[in-house]
Amino acid sequence: MIAVVGSGIAGLTAAWAIRKFKDVTLFEKHPEIGMAAFGAKQTIGGNEVEFDIPFRTIKRDYYPTLFQVYDKVGIKTRPVDYSFRVESNEEVVFGFRSHQLFGIPFGIPTMDSFVSEKGRRIFSDLLKFYANAKTDWQKENPTISILDFLIKYGYSKEFIYEFLLPTFALVNTCKTETVGAYPAETIIGYHSRGYSYTPQETASFGTRDIVNRLTSDLTNLTLNAGIKKIYKKGNKNIIQFANDEKEFDHIILSTQANQGQELLGQGFELEKEILDEFRYESSDVVLHTDESYFSNTSVSLVFKIRDGYDKPEVTLDLGRIIPELHGKKIFQTWNPHKLPDSNDTLKLAKFERPVMDARTAKAIERIAKLHSETNCNLWLCGSYSLYGIPLLEAGAKSALLVASSLLGQSIEHLIQR
Repeated sequence: MIAVVGSGIAGLTAAWAIRKFKDVTLFEKHPEIGMAAFGAKQTIGGNEVEFDIPFRTIKRDYYPTLFQVYDKVGIKTRPVDYSFRVESNEEVVFGFRSHQLFGIPFGIPTMDSFVSEKGRRIFSDLLKFYANAKTDWQKENPTISILDFLIKYGYSKEFIYEFLLPTFALVNTCKTETVGAYPAETIIGYHSRGYSYTPQETASFGTRDIVNRLTSDLTNLTLNAGIKKIYKKGNKNIIQFANDEKEFDHIILSTQANQGQELLGQGFELEKEILDEFRYESSDVVLHTDESYFSNTSVSLVFKIRDGYDKPEVTLDLGRIIPELHGKKIFQTWNPHKLPDSNDTLKLAKFERPVMDARTAKAIERIAKLHSETNCNLWLCGSYSLYGIPLLEAGAKSALLVASSLLGQSIEHLIQR
């Protein structure tokens, strides 16, 4: 028997791939499957709408593994208008708008980007970044941070501190300062397509459809699992619950690294040591109806950078991008610099996200070495466990890599079977 602990995208993908070959049980500590545990149901215009928190978007050029899985299980996606603008201390410094012409998506900067001197510098440096960053990085020490890279190659302060780092603080759900310490390769890799434009997409029927399809053939699913400890008894892998314990041939730990570290007990000292190398930052996401957060109706996303705050406040106008809302003013704000009034608040959720730095990169190498051992039977799986930006793609890919090693099957075979 194989146990998968945690039902985010990594755990869901691992269980989905493995159950085609072996018996697998998926354990989740919440009463809902983890990927959908923080959603919020609201009655809008007489109809119930389920909001994903956080709202998830993906791009085909950066999420190839995830799209392969989605396509295989029949999860449909649709383009999302992710037009945005960036405000720094209430001044508009850059904007970008999504368009379509004859069904072909493209994006162009808004006029806001050319009105101010800041905007012109940002746009000029963005073109420079697309044109030169990959080539320039190849000349550097592979561990150079994105901040050191940008300073060395003469990018403006406006581009660094009022555009690139704050926008990636949203992508990575962390502090702007933390993004600066990311290896340059991870940020440059996200822009690997250069000038070409790939639209953001989202699951057409939300996260609920994703979890339903990935678990449709899963016969062993335990919610409210109540796992107390995972430990070794001789050569046996044991999961201890409140009132009993069970033995498993393999255990795939697909929780966050810090949560997994707390679960591991005797016999897994090396794994605990490795997981302790990963650090996390917390973020708030609030679903609300306060229109003061979003004064511009021509874009879908507004970044607000303010002195004294270590993260940008980012608000998404859900009424523009969720067809069922018919333009109704409902918003989702990441890292609000002030909380909306309680009468306007629909739901507040807190998340932790892994961050990437040189220390993390070494820990990821240790995980790969651990998984290469012939007697490996505890597998560390999740978005944190692969080098790069820790997103849904890394979660799904890490799960398939683990399943491939455990089963002795190629990833292609796992997906296509």
